[in-house]
Amino acid sequence: MLEVVAVLSVLLLLLGAVLWAGGGKTLHEAQGSGIIETIPGALEALPPPTEELVVLSYSIAYGLGDSHQHGVEPATVYDRLDAVIETIAASGADVVLLQEVDFASCRTYDIDQLQYIAAALGWGFVARVITWECRYLPLPFWAPQRHAGRLRAGQGVMSRYPLVQNTRQRLSQPLAQPLLSSLFSPYRTVQMVDMHCGDRTVRFLNVHLEPRDTVTRQRQAQELVAFVRHVATPNCVLMGALNCATSADTARPDGPAVSQDRTLDIITSGLRDRLRMVTEMHSPSLPEPLYYCREHALVGPGLQTLETQVVMPDEPVSDHPPLLLRLRWALPLVTQNQSPHHEHLC
Repeated sequence: MLEVVAVLSVLLLLLGAVLWAGGGKTLHEAQGSGIIETIPGALEALPPPTEELVVLSYSIAYGLGDSHQHGVEPATVYDRLDAVIETIAASGADVVLLQEVDFASCRTYDIDQLQYIAAALGWGFVARVITWECRYLPLPFWAPQRHAGRLRAGQGVMSRYPLVQNTRQRLSQPLAQPLLSSLFSPYRTVQMVDMHCGDRTVRFLNVHLEPRDTVTRQRQAQELVAFVRHVATPNCVLMGALNCATSADTARPDGPAVSQDRTLDIITSGLRDRLRMVTEMHSPSLPEPLYYCREHALVGPGLQTLETQVVMPDEPVSDHPPLLLRLRWALPLVTQNQSPHHEHLC
């Protein structure tokens, strides 16, 4: 009897430890709300609105490199973040959509990467959504001295122009998961942010879909379509880490065959009357032996695409090269009192 009680006690202690480690989630004031911040003492003055807008999407792999290795040195993390800053500055971007960003996590030495990058650029406005959070992440399992520890990460939007709305729409997780593993897993998410550029309001949809499981990714694509159909505006841009392949892409060695992945078809066909797929205009040859994920973008009818370019940094920080869009308003700028009805948010 004592042995049974001892075993049950140990199991309860282990369960309590797991629940404690997987807890610590941030409580938002409202369901789906995100966080909008201003950078104190931003170096750059608010720029005047122009006829063109440059948008960059970049998955930065938490500053851990394309293999997401834990236990990297602090100098390596800072070097990768500085490389991100240089890439953004050289691109001439006005708005940046970031995926895989650490928000003062233990594994990346408590650097708030969103604030660090925005402050270095001198930009005044950031918006974040938390998609992955726990008190203690015991990865990698076989090396306790390299455990990730306290974790808070997600997606973020940085802008030279004011951000006025930030919403998080969670997507479904893989159906087949070990018991309690969802406590330690990221939620794939759509971040919806509105930006004021003069008298215009632009809506950005910063998307991160499941990278490995094709079935889950295609289900998330259907959920994405249903959400976007309700929130898309004429001045809308959808970008991010869609993690989907086209017939022109080379499949990753550890990924599904291209022919099995219908994610992009689901998105483009489901949104054809809301957003149009942007055709890549400048595509540099991607270097080997790394396998790069080609990203995609969709824009609303209120925006014209002047340039689409895959940016190849001198020092890549992940297997997702940045995607740059140069856009122009489809209609001329108008004064605030004459702004047409469809320019306003629903």
